Amino acid sequence: MASALAYEDEGIGGVDVLQAAERYGEERAKRLRDDGDSQFVDISLSDKFQQFQEDPWVDTATVKDARTMFPDNRCKLLIFGAGFGGLLYAVRMIEAGIRPEDIRIVDIAGGFGGTWFFNRFPGLMCDIESYSYLPLLEETGYIPRHRYAHGEDIRKYADFIAEKWGVADSAVFETRAQKLVWDEAAKEWQVELVQQRKREQPQTLNVHSQFVATVNGVLNWPKLPGFPGILDYKGEVFHTSRWKYELTGGSPSDPSLTKLQNKRVAIIGTGATAVQVVPHLARWSKHLYVVQRTPAAVDRRDQRETNDEWFRKEVATSPGWQRERLRNFHQHFTTGKQPDINLVDDQWTHAIGMVSISGNPEGPKSMEDLPAYMKTLYSIDTPRQNRIRARVEEVVKDPSVAKRLQAWYPTWCKRPCFHDEYLSMFNRENVTLVDTDGKGPDRLTADSIIVGDQSYPVDVIVFATGFRAPFGGTPAEKANTTIIGRNGVSMSDEWARKGPNTLHGILDPNFPNLFLSGPWQASISPNNLFNLDALAKQASYILAEANAKARGRPFAVTSTAAAAQDWGTEVMMHAAPMAAIAGCTPSYFNMEGGMDRLPPEAQMIMARSGLWGSGIEDFLVQMEKWREGGGMQDIEVQT
Repeated sequence: MASALAYEDEGIGGVDVLQAAERYGEERAKRLRDDGDSQFVDISLSDKFQQFQEDPWVDTATVKDARTMFPDNRCKLLIFGAGFGGLLYAVRMIEAGIRPEDIRIVDIAGGFGGTWFFNRFPGLMCDIESYSYLPLLEETGYIPRHRYAHGEDIRKYADFIAEKWGVADSAVFETRAQKLVWDEAAKEWQVELVQQRKREQPQTLNVHSQFVATVNGVLNWPKLPGFPGILDYKGEVFHTSRWKYELTGGSPSDPSLTKLQNKRVAIIGTGATAVQVVPHLARWSKHLYVVQRTPAAVDRRDQRETNDEWFRKEVATSPGWQRERLRNFHQHFTTGKQPDINLVDDQWTHAIGMVSISGNPEGPKSMEDLPAYMKTLYSIDTPRQNRIRARVEEVVKDPSVAKRLQAWYPTWCKRPCFHDEYLSMFNRENVTLVDTDGKGPDRLTADSIIVGDQSYPVDVIVFATGFRAPFGGTPAEKANTTIIGRNGVSMSDEWARKGPNTLHGILDPNFPNLFLSGPWQASISPNNLFNLDALAKQASYILAEANAKARGRPFAVTSTAAAAQDWGTEVMMHAAPMAAIAGCTPSYFNMEGGMDRLPPEAQMIMARSGLWGSGIEDFLVQMEKWREGGGMQDIEVQT
C-alpha cells in the first residue's frame, strides 16, 4: 500500500510547493495584527453586547428553580456543561457507580446539547460523519438519518441520551458557577452558583459537591469583531449562534427564510458556519453580501440519507463497530503508511495535513527534524489544496470572483470546510462577494457596512464570526468562573505562570476531586466527542479505583505532583509534530497568530501544555499502558 506521499502523484494542476509556500506567506502577512486575539469582542464578558447572547430557545416552563435541585445544598457530582461532553462524563461516572440522582449538570443554556442547543442556524450539520460523531450508537441502537447529521437531530439525540441514562431531571439550566473553592477538611468543593432565569432576577445558591467535572466545551462563547459601529447600526443584527427566526422566517427544521425576500442581507465571516448558512440566505434574500476576510477551503461533502438496511449491513457489522470505525478514521492522520481499508472514506480522511493539529505517530521526534518534516507536509498537502482551488474555478463562473474565493494556506491552518452548494451560490445574480483582502470591514454606520471607500447599505447583518479560541485560557476561563484549590491556589493564576500541570489532562495536584476534560496535556481528534469520551472513561476509572480504596470514607483524589510533572515532560518530548502550526495564517488554531509571538520561555510552557503530538490513538495506548502497569500508584487518595 502506498504511503501518503502518493498524493503527490494525483496529477492535479496548480502551483508547486515552493510557489504555494511563498503565496501562503504573503497572504498570512496581510492578516497578521498586533492585537491578535484581542481584536474580538467576547460577548459574555462585555455588558454592552449582552443582547447578542440572549437565549432564544429556552422554554422557561421547563427550567427548574435551582434551589429545588439541591434540597440539602449538596450533590455528589457536579458537572459543568450539558453538551455531549457533560453527558458522556455523566454516563461514564454512572458506569463507575455514581447514581444518576446524585449528579447535577449545570449549564447556562436552557437545555441539553451544548453548542447544538444554541446553534440552530439554517443549514446546520456536523462536518464529521454521524456514524462516527454521535456517541453511544451501539448502546442506544440509534441510526442517524443522514451521513452528516442535521443540527436538530443532534440536539434531540442529546435529549435521548439524557433520558436513557436517567439524568434528564438532573439538569440545572440557565445557571453558571461563579466560584469554586476547595474545602480540605470536608474533602469537597464549595460552589457558588448563579441562576439567571429569563425575565427573573438572578439568584445565588451556595452548594457542596464531593466531585466536580469541568466539561464546558470549545464552541460555547460567541465573539464579535471589534471594529467600530456595531452598536450604531440601526438595522436587524444577530450572531449565528443565536439565530432570530422571528426576523428571517423559517425554523430550525424549516430553512424557508421568507421574511428576507425583500431584504438586503450581509453575512460577516466565511468560516465553517457561514459555508452552511450562505446557501439559504442566498435563496431567500433580495440581495446577499458575503463579507470575507479569509476564504474558506471548501471541499465536497457528499451528503446523503441513511438507508437503514445498508447501515446494518455495511456499518454496524459487529460488536465494537463504532470504536473500530473511529480507529480506522484516526489511522488516516499519518504521514506514514495509510490503512488498507478506509471505512469512513470522506474528505477528512484525505486531509492528511491535519496531522499538524491531530498529532502524527510518524511525526518528527525532535525540533531538529522539523525542516524535513515540513517539506514532507507541504509535499502531501499542496496537491490537495491545489485541487480545492481548482474546484473553485470549476464551480464559480466569474473568474475574478473565483480567484478571491481561493484559499491560500495549508490545510492545517484552519478547520477544513465541506459543502456541496456553497461555491455555486456565487453564480447567483443576487449574491455579491465583498472581499476585504484580509482586513475585514472598517466599520458599521447606522445603515451600512463600510469596506475601504465602499459603502454597502443593508437591512440585516448576520455575524458568523465564531467563538472564543478553544486553546486559550484554563478550565476556569472556559466556564467563566474562578477555581481556588489547595492552599488557596487560583487555577487562572497558577496556569498563567507555569502552564497546566496535569496527569493525562484530567487531574491537577492542586485541585483534588476536580476532573478536567482537556485539551491541555491530552489529545484531540477531529471528532472532539471521541476525545471527550476517552477522557471521561479515564476519569471514571480513576474515581472507581479511588472509591474502592477509600472504603466508604470521604476522600480526596488527585495525581501526585511527580506524576503530573513527568507527564508534562512527556508531552513536551512529543510536541515536535505540533510545531507545524507556526507560521500559519491567523485563526483560532494559533490564537490569531499570537502563538508565533510568544517569547522562548512561554514557548517552553506551551510545549508542556499542548496536545499529545503522536495522535489520539497513541494517547489512548499510553493511558491503557498506564492502567495495566499499575498507574494508580500515580494517584493520591487521601481519606
